[in-house]
Amino acid sequence: MDSPSGTIRALMLAQERGTPMKRVLEAEAVEGQGFTGDRHSKKKPHGKRQLLLLDEASLQTLRLTPGELKENVVIAGLPLDALPAGQRLALGEHVVVELTEPCVPCSKLERIRPGLLKESWGQRGQLAKVLQGGAVREGDGVRLLDVNPDAPRPIRPKLP
Repeated sequence: MDSPSGTIRALMLAQERGTPMKRVLEAEAVEGQGFTGDRHSKKKPHGKRQLLLLDEASLQTLRLTPGELKENVVIAGLPLDALPAGQRLALGEHVVVELTEPCVPCSKLERIRPGLLKESWGQRGQLAKVLQGGAVREGDGVRLLDVNPDAPRPIRPKLP
């Protein structure tokens, strides 16, 4: 049986703080850093927030467009929020990422729409680190790989 798979619907780069995300058709993932040209890749190399992956269904449920939640990769066809920390995914032909923890909504979401912090709880996507770099393109496939048994298991915070 094939492993569940999805499709990359959008690739986004965070630019300067407070500016909109920039949509790109192709991004270069760098091992231990994130996407080339994304401001988060410079902040904390080898940190747990190199990329933010978001389920397209969450965007639709929240009535948002790609980039509004500051995600780097929008994926259709995989229930990202249901996957465990340590889950590894292949993005396209070369890139491998490992989920580190769910992204906790913050008060900045209230600037997009009052009530969005509460609405987005449990649908904010997953933070990930890049294990293997390479080029990834909009439309590329996404496959579930193995789960790192040694990955820390984060405590899922409760809604404030």
